[in-house]
Amino acid sequence: MLWFSFAVLSALAVAGRDVSIKALFTNEKPLQIAACELFWSLPVFVAATLFTPVPEFERGFWTIFLLTLPLEIIAYLLYMYAIRVSPLTLTVPFLAFTPVFMILTGQLFLGETVNYWGGLGITAVVAGSYILHLEKGKEDWWGPIAGFLRERGSWLMFLVAVFYSLTAVLGKKAMLYSSPLYFSFLFSVAFNVLMLSGLLACGAADGRLLLRQSGKGLWFALLLLASAIFHGLGITLTEAVYMIAVKRSSILFGVLGGWLILKEENRGWRGLGSLCMFVGVLLITLLG
Repeated sequence: MLWFSFAVLSALAVAGRDVSIKALFTNEKPLQIAACELFWSLPVFVAATLFTPVPEFERGFWTIFLLTLPLEIIAYLLYMYAIRVSPLTLTVPFLAFTPVFMILTGQLFLGETVNYWGGLGITAVVAGSYILHLEKGKEDWWGPIAGFLRERGSWLMFLVAVFYSLTAVLGKKAMLYSSPLYFSFLFSVAFNVLMLSGLLACGAADGRLLLRQSGKGLWFALLLLASAIFHGLGITLTEAVYMIAVKRSSILFGVLGGWLILKEENRGWRGLGSLCMFVGVLLITLLG
């Protein structure tokens, strides 16, 4: 069960990053926030790559590497916008859809399968996403659906789950073709360079402001490094869908952070919906 510990530690790092973005960046635009963590985490990932033994790359590694990069870039941008424009309690729970979509992608790319419990898990995730948008005094059947459509962060994070269901299984395949840590670090370097270059080139980020954000940037660099290390170690020790499911405990950690640190409201429905979605994740993976 070592993979379980790695998955939970990765989840804590992810939730810590989400809460930190909301708490530390109150007026910054999403792309400037992205540039900050990319800029300050880049030297950390470069150093980690240089000090990690270079593995033998199996055939197909670079194809998967290059295919995963644009998918991860799209998911990252959607993620940053989602958590900036909406409360964490209405965004991070939608990551529960990742293992739902991974039922298909895991079977397609890795040959991983789930049994009939997956159907019950999917039902719980969908029901939880419905409950999440219930509001006191507005419990008509269409209200939560309309709430989901109005809340940009919710449907943006839903799209993130689609992309993550692809990048998670492709990333695992690339790790199996190389090594978990080396792929995680090398991929992060390539990702950071591409994203940061694009943001600075198009004027979406202020380079001078980045230099004044060293404290915040180094904190995010530490969280990103921890998430990458624990994710890489955990996902190769079990089926991808299992590891991602436990990592999605970041949903609960993020929601708790939203309540305790950010003082977000409507705890009743959002708490119930988040819990329901997480239970669905566990049904899909641990029983399915």
